[in-house]
Amino acid sequence: MNALRIEADESNSKVDELSAKVKTLEQETLSKEQEITSLQHKNSVLETEVEKLERLHGEAKAAADESAQHGTQNEGLTRKLQLLEEEAEENEKNLRETNEKYIFIQAAVKGEEGKEV
Repeated sequence: MNALRIEADESNSKVDELSAKVKTLEQETLSKEQEITSLQHKNSVLETEVEKLERLHGEAKAAADESAQHGTQNEGLTRKLQLLEEEAEENEKNLRETNEKYIFIQAAVKGEEGKEV
């Protein structure tokens, strides 16, 4: 009977030990489940942030492309303006020369009119 009592005590002790292990494992499982839930939430927030950043990146890239296109147009317009300014200077020079010739011709015509009178 003593042996049976010792065996029962050992079994009870083993049950208590295993129960404590089960409780510890259940607590660890709960902790891990909470950590998983927290990480899933964090992942969801980060995915939303990634989507937002990708959208902003796309908008920034579109703006940069548009800016580059405007830069190219600006260069073309600057060159056209330069050519027009050069043309205006040439026309101004031609106008001065034409006016000088006109004045010279008028003076010559007046000079000849004065000689004829």
